[in-house]
Amino acid sequence: MERGAQRQIESLPRPDLVKEAAEIIDDLAYEPVPSGAIEMHGYNNMYRLRFGSDAYRIVYRVDTRNRRIIVRAVGPRATVYRGMKG
Repeated sequence: MERGAQRQIESLPRPDLVKEAAEIIDDLAYEPVPSGAIEMHGYNNMYRLRFGSDAYRIVYRVDTRNRRIIVRAVGPRATVYRGMKG
C-alpha cells in the first residue's frame, strides 16, 4: 500500500468506514478483481471499488508479475481521482 493511501484510510471520517476499507483491502489478497471491481480506462491493471454506500472509492493496481496489490488511493468519490497518474 502506498504511504498516502494508508494516511487516507486513517483519515476517513468514521470508524466503520476505516474498518470496511481495511476488510476490502485484506480480501484483495485472495481475490484481486472481485465482483464489483471496475477496470479504470486509460490505466494498465488499475481498478476501483466502491464502499461506504457508494460514496467512497478504493483505487488499486494489480501487479501480476510480482503477484501483489498496490493500493493507490482511498477516499470520497468526488476527490479520490485528483492527481491520479498511471
